[in-house]
Amino acid sequence: MLKGSDGIMKAIEEHLKIHHGETTPDNMFTFTEVECLGACANAPMVQINDDYFEDLTPEGIKSLLTALKDAAEKTGAGGMAPGLPGDYGKADVDGAASGRPVKQGGPGYSAQGASIPAPGPMSKRVSCEPAGGLTSLTEEPITGEQMLRKDGEL
Repeated sequence: MLKGSDGIMKAIEEHLKIHHGETTPDNMFTFTEVECLGACANAPMVQINDDYFEDLTPEGIKSLLTALKDAAEKTGAGGMAPGLPGDYGKADVDGAASGRPVKQGGPGYSAQGASIPAPGPMSKRVSCEPAGGLTSLTEEPITGEQMLRKDGEL
């Protein structure tokens, strides 16, 4: 498998105690193996709902799954939950602005005593560059004058 994805799959199976095609008893997680999510440069990675979590380690995926389950339990958004608890978040449901800023990347999200990491690279890189740093286009670009012959020949 690609860049350690077998280790991630094994960690998910161990942590959730389910296999490919199965759902946890609480209906919180369904585990599905796919061939391509179009993020090879950021592998190994998982897609959870609409979010990609990239540059994972076996320990990191277990931590992420624990954080997501904890957040769902604390906020009432579990797999068996009928809806949002109390008045928290109802403005979000009816489409009205909540007044809370939306974070893009960064350290993660916190609400009602629950915290989850922000989607994206878990390694803290900010784009699809190699984890070890840039490997191409590291020199100054060649200018037009440098490309022209100096001997007058065409």
